[in-house]
Parts: sequence; structure tokens; C-alpha cells
Amino acid sequence: EAEVAGMDDVFLYTIDDLAATVREGIDARQSAVAQAEAIIESQVGSFLHWMKTREMVPLIRQLRESAEEARCREVERAVRMLARGDDPKTVLETLSHGLTNKLMHAPTEALNQSGEAAESLKALVARLYRLRAGD
Repeated sequence: EAEVAGMDDVFLYTIDDLAATVREGIDARQSAVAQAEAIIESQVGSFLHWMKTREMVPLIRQLRESAEEARCREVERAVRMLARGDDPKTVLETLSHGLTNKLMHAPTEALNQSGEAAESLKALVARLYRLRAGD
């Protein structure tokens, strides 16, 4: 069979040659497995993060609805004031103060009544509003 190696367009492979080819194939597959595992791990992390954010959707919706209700009430009040002929600057001042007071009432009340949870609530509110808690 070694004579075949001398023929044109014929390649002779030994068991050692085939073993090396098989090893290269196995190494390539193992490398691909490591890459696939890294991709899967990354995507699982992204998916879990996405799932966690979905848990917040109902609370975010309630928060936005509450703010929207406050805004609508204050706009209605401002429209009534304008219809009475009140000074527009005064109406805008009243509107902005009313909206600020309504939006800040619940967090302020919670801070004043926090009791044992005072420090953690203080830190949370500071984080939410990007404030320095110690000032």
C-alpha cells in the first residue's frame, strides 16, 4: 500500500496523520464550545436582568399614573384661574408650586414617619433624587 503514495493525485494518510486531524477537529470543537458557553452566559445574564426590570413595570406604571393625575388636577386648576382672569405669571407659579407639593408629599411624609427604617429610607430617597444624604 505504500506504493500508492507515488501515484499522481493520490494522497496517502497514516493512522498518525488521521489522529492529528481528529485532534485538531476536537480542539476546534472544544474552542467553539467555550465560545458558545461564554455567549450563553452573557445572554442569560442579559435575559435575567431584563426579567428583573419587568417586575418593576407595574410599580413604574402606578408611579407615572399618580404623577399624571396630579398634573391633570393642577392644569385644571390653572385653566380655571386663567378663565377668571388671574395673572398668567401667578397662575404658572401656583401651578408649579402645586405640582411640586403634590409630587413631594408622599416621599416627605415617608421620611418624617420612617422610624426604624429611617437610615435606609434616607439613603434610598437620596439615591432616587440624586441627593447627598448627609447634607
